[in-house]
Amino acid sequence: MSQQILLDTPYALVRADATVPCIIVQLRAFANRDQFKEMMNVGLAHYKAQTRPAQRWGWIADTRQMSAIPQEVQQWLAQDWNVQAYQAGLREVSIVTSTNILGRLATQQYAEKAVATPEQYVLTPVYYESLAEAKQQVAQRCAALSAGLAT
Repeated sequence: MSQQILLDTPYALVRADATVPCIIVQLRAFANRDQFKEMMNVGLAHYKAQTRPAQRWGWIADTRQMSAIPQEVQQWLAQDWNVQAYQAGLREVSIVTSTNILGRLATQQYAEKAVATPEQYVLTPVYYESLAEAKQQVAQRCAALSAGLAT
């Protein structure tokens, strides 16, 4: 199965796309603290189960419909989730740019925190205007990583 739905709720869709390969987290509406954590943890669990040195997976956050992220969740991302993702092998987070200012501000805050503690981890944020562009670039990056051509 090339696409697998991992979570489908009014606030988010999380799916695994083995053709890229990547996890795609698509925010549909505001997610409270518990909902946001569930969404991210569901995706990360599948990422951990699938990614291998010989077959690297990527991560795409489709934030086009996202609004604000509570500060408490921003801290959780920076201090917990990002560390786990880094330990699982994730080095880059592809972000499809939000269409509203609150979503853009939230992703900017996330991006700043993702590179703020290089002694612990660095998750390089890369921005895209469309999901198709993000998938294409992530596919190329994962192929290069799997072949040992990129670090």
